[in-house]
Amino acid sequence: MPRAAEAAADAVVTSNIAVDHEMVDRAADAPSVRRTLAGLHRYRHLLRNLVLKDLKLKYRGSVIGFLWSLANPILMAAIYTLAFTRFLDQQTENFVFYLMLGLLAWTFFATSASMSTGAIVDNGGLVKSVSFPRAILPTATVLFNLTQYMLSVLVILPVMLAWYHVTPSGPMLLFPVFVALQVIFTVGVAMILATGAAFLRDVRHFVEIALTLLFWMTPIVYMAHKVPEPYRQAILLSPVSPYVTAYHDIFYFQRWPDAGIWATTVGYAIIAAAVGLWLIVRHEDRFAEQV
Repeated sequence: MPRAAEAAADAVVTSNIAVDHEMVDRAADAPSVRRTLAGLHRYRHLLRNLVLKDLKLKYRGSVIGFLWSLANPILMAAIYTLAFTRFLDQQTENFVFYLMLGLLAWTFFATSASMSTGAIVDNGGLVKSVSFPRAILPTATVLFNLTQYMLSVLVILPVMLAWYHVTPSGPMLLFPVFVALQVIFTVGVAMILATGAAFLRDVRHFVEIALTLLFWMTPIVYMAHKVPEPYRQAILLSPVSPYVTAYHDIFYFQRWPDAGIWATTVGYAIIAAAVGLWLIVRHEDRFAEQV
């Protein structure tokens, strides 16, 4: 995207901070996890503006705008349906429905993780000129991708349910709960990666390789229970697996997730958020030197 457009958008965001919030003496008000959490609420308007800025820049000059975000999942669903039902002769019942549930959730995580490596580095102007909780930057990246994810779900999920004659059931009511847990987990990972990339640019390249490996360790294009027993433990090493499994349980298998899924999804969310907050709070005063 044009640098002039980015600079103009950053200027608008910066001016909004200056108008809506008084400047903070960071020397007298040392950052802490508690203050950062309070700051995420206090600067919620900045968080909203950053998300809106990214959305506007992505679709700037586009004729149909946000509708482009719906074209990709629709095209993916059509291609996978054709490929697995006509060419690959996949015998698993409603396999494309199973595939899309995992693929959409994975895309949200993977895109958020990849973009978060530039959340701080690519916003040097804001980091150097304005005082605000740096945790807002990776959080805004995740919320931007969450918007894309939810738009895709709103289009694909009803179509898949109708196409495969899936009757709505009680476990489906848990979808918002697991989305919220995945968002918390993804925000934590984004903070870790954003902090790491600010000090070591190689993190970006590492993330690209790690995501490729994690994709195949996550039960998206295969079913976990069909994996040979000696290799099933490797699936658990992918932190995205319990979230994808939860979506499969509530929509594809139409069953309540077991205690293990609840424990791992909640545990990963808490651990990632805690580590991410701790890292970004500990190092945020040094970010301006790095960017």
